[in-house]
Formats: sequence, structure tokens, C-alpha cells
Amino acid sequence: MDEKLVENAEARVQALLEVTTALIALDDEAELKAVLNTQRAADVADLLRLVDEETQEFLFGLLDETQAADALVESDIPTLHAIVEELEPQILSDIVEEMEPDDAADVLGDLNDEDAAEVLTLMASEQAQEVQELLVHEEDTGGGLMTPDFVLVHKSATVGDAIQALRDDEDTSDHYYVFVVDDEMRPVGTISIHRLVRAQPHQAVEQVMDGDVITVAYQTDQEEIARMFERYDFMAMPVVDENGRLVGRITADDVMDVIQEENAEDFYKMAGTNQDEVARPSILGIARSRMPWLLVGMGGSLLAGGVIESFKVTLAEVFTLAAFLPVIMAMGGSSGLQACTVTVRGLVTGQVSTGLVLRTVLREVATAILIGAVCGAGASLVAYVWFGETLVGICVGISMLLVICLSVFVGVSAPLIFHRFGIDPAVASGPFITISNDILGVFIYLGLATTLLHYFL
Repeated sequence: MDEKLVENAEARVQALLEVTTALIALDDEAELKAVLNTQRAADVADLLRLVDEETQEFLFGLLDETQAADALVESDIPTLHAIVEELEPQILSDIVEEMEPDDAADVLGDLNDEDAAEVLTLMASEQAQEVQELLVHEEDTGGGLMTPDFVLVHKSATVGDAIQALRDDEDTSDHYYVFVVDDEMRPVGTISIHRLVRAQPHQAVEQVMDGDVITVAYQTDQEEIARMFERYDFMAMPVVDENGRLVGRITADDVMDVIQEENAEDFYKMAGTNQDEVARPSILGIARSRMPWLLVGMGGSLLAGGVIESFKVTLAEVFTLAAFLPVIMAMGGSSGLQACTVTVRGLVTGQVSTGLVLRTVLREVATAILIGAVCGAGASLVAYVWFGETLVGICVGISMLLVICLSVFVGVSAPLIFHRFGIDPAVASGPFITISNDILGVFIYLGLATTLLHYFL
């Protein structure tokens, strides 16, 4: 998002917060209600996130059902939970009925099973059935993302029939395409709204439709769907069942949410934690999510310490070697993380595929050789200038080159191996790469130093 737009959004929310605070102080509930119900739902959601729980409950109670529904959809999980916990089931069901089926399924999916079931029983039967059918699907699949609301016509229809189908549709959501289906309800084409209004009413839809229709199965992972939207610039995409029949559509705004969600998930994994810190910000919960990888990191550091201890004779003989241990470990860890981050991102976006594995590894290793040579030469020169010991300079320079090359190889290979065995490659990054490269870096550096001392001293 453009930085200026972000600034404007933050400014709007801050201005709304100031107006809200002033109207609460004046006890002008009527004006406050009018203000809140004329704002963008995303700004109202941010406002609710910024205020305390008591004020949050009061402000949400002033929203009409449509605005309340939109604000809930835009809210983060902690705010959603805080609001929903204070609502009567009947009020919540009335609000959920105002949502699009896919949004309603997302909101109910964030509730516990008992609360979600109670809300569903209070909803109108037809809407409850639509939402229930969506809840059956895994949240991170095409079925979990799709909405069952779409406009379709048979392939034998005319443009006029398609326009009438749009007019007859009672759904309030935006439609980007009319889907054309055959006798078995299988998509055979799409017609954009732009092309539809430019065509003559008597023309057959087969004359104006795009017959190169790309569908997605309801069980397809959301990351794959996001890549397809990005590759083909779709505004919407038909979802089909195991028999190829049209069952729903996914829109670009849903995919934008997926991209943000996946980026956040990968970011947390690479840091050795998870999104529960945001969703459940308790001290115990945060500690529980961070502790496993930190304990692994501590264990790795102890192993690195054990490697250093095994070379105590070398360090005692040439103590100046110890001065470069931190930089050797840091350069190895940083180089490995850079390679790992690029590889994980490439796997997520599809830029790194199975057929490009060898090319990816060779490119990263070649880059590492160049970087390692430059850094190694610089470190060698610094070592010689500081201590005037040629042997230390040579050892530092060669070690730097080897450590960077090996660290990059581990950093690019680990995610590819994880991906090959069906494990999320993001878990291979962060602490794992840092720990392995620290141990290898120390072993290479002190092992090389020991060898050089044996032959030249």
C-alpha cells in the first residue's frame, strides 16, 4: 500500500478517535451515532481496537446492523473476540445475517463451536445453511475462501438473459463476471461486466464469453489460489467441486487478506514464534509460543560453546583468534538467513519451483563465493593490521569465505528440503539456520586455525 495512503488512513482514524472522545465527553449520543454510521467500516474497526473494552462495547452498540457487520469483518481477532463475548446470541445472529456468507463463516469460524452453533440456530434457515456449508471446508482452502453467491447463465443464453440475471440477483455484493455453465453446471466461460454491457442483447453469450476459463477446486490451498490471482490478474475466480461443477467464487479482496495472513504467518515462523501472541496476548501465552525455539537456540549455543571448548589449546596458543569468533558467527548466521529468506519467499510466490532447485542453489552459492571473497579479504586485512600476525589474517580470511559459502548453502537447501517433504519451509528458517551456522562456523574457523598452526608453527 502506498505510504501516503497509510498516513491518510492513520490520520482519519486519529481524527475519528478525537471526535469520538469529544462527543463522549459532551454526552452527545445522537451525534456520535450519526458520525460512526457514516464512516468507513475499516476505520471504525481501527477505532474499536484503540479504545478500552468499556468504550468499545458502548461504541459498537451505537452501530446499525450493517455497519456493525462490516466493522466486525474488518476487525482483528482480539477485537472480534472482545466484542462478540459481550453480545447476546440473538443480536450477534442479526449482525451476522448482514454479512456475506464467506465473511459470516470467517467470523463464526473464529468462535468456539458452542457459540457458533448457537448463532447458527438463531439465523434465518437459508442463510444459516449457506454459512454451515462453508464452515465444513478448511479455512485455508478454496472452499473456506469462497462465497456461494454468484450469477450464472446457461451457455445457450443470450446477452440479454445474462443482464437480466444480474438484475434479478438479490445479492448485494459486487459481481465482476457472469459465469457461463453447461448442462452439468460446469463452467465453460466467463463474461466480464464491461464486455456484457457493450454487447448486443440478442447476441449469444458464447459469442462474447471468454472460453479460456480457469477454475480452482474447493480443496486447493489458499497460497496456490493467491499465486493464480497474482499470475492472471483475476478479479474473481470460479470454485468447483470434485465433479467440476460450479459451487462458488473467490474474489480479489479475499485473496488480499490471504496474502497478508500468509506473510504475517511466515514472518512469525521465521522469528520462531506464532500469531497467537497477537490473538491471545497473555504473558503465559507469549512465553509458551516463544520458549520452544529459544530453548532450541540455547541448546545450539551450548553446543557451539562445546566446540569452542574442544579447541581451547588452539585458543590458548594464539589468543588473538578469539577476537574474530563473534564476527565469523555473525556473518555465517546473517548470510544463511538472507539466503533462507529469499528461498522461502520464492517458494511462497512460486518463483522457486521444483524444476529450478539446482539453478537456485547454484545462483546462491555463486553469490556467496563473491560475497565471501570480498568479506574474507577485508577481514584478513583487518586481522593483519590489528595484530600484525600473517597467520591469523590468513585463517580469518579463508574461514570467512568458507563459512559464508557453507551458511548460504544451508540457508537455501534447508527450505527446499523441507518443501520437498511437504513441511512448511518457513519453519526451517530463523533459529534453525542461525544455530546450525553458528556451530559450523566455529568448527570451520577453529579447525582451520588448528590445522594451520600444526603445519606452520
